[in-house]
Amino acid sequence: MSPFETAKDTTGPHIIQLSIFLRNRVGALMQVLRAFESHNIHLCAISILDSADHAVVRVVVDRPDMAKAVLREMGHEVFESELIGVEIPSETDFSPKRILSALIMAELNVHYMYSLIVRSNNHPVLVLHVDEIPTAITVLKNHGLELVGQDEVIWNDE
Repeated sequence: MSPFETAKDTTGPHIIQLSIFLRNRVGALMQVLRAFESHNIHLCAISILDSADHAVVRVVVDRPDMAKAVLREMGHEVFESELIGVEIPSETDFSPKRILSALIMAELNVHYMYSLIVRSNNHPVLVLHVDEIPTAITVLKNHGLELVGQDEVIWNDE
């Protein structure tokens, strides 16, 4: 490699998740969604963990850099995480159990998972927050699973 070349990212495909804390107030989430809409940011997944006075809102969007800027402009602290996206093929014998089994055999923890609203190659997509993302990517690929990257998280208006 010449001194002017850069190393290629070898971690594999990943999806960016943005997390914010919202006060449990009527309309708080609606304000965020309206701000996204006004900046042509499409919500592709959402997960909400509720507590007495606040909620942790995790989102996957089609334009994460823009969404981060919008959220910060609204006064929210934004936390970014990497997720692994896995296509769920329409085979009748396939289930998310296959994904979890592969990760468990590799002794990798799954912290949480949820599904995307959008599809990849007309298949549902499951996103996972796991230990050791590069290892998990290798394990899932070795089990013949199709991974989905941020550039494939596209809102289709058709």
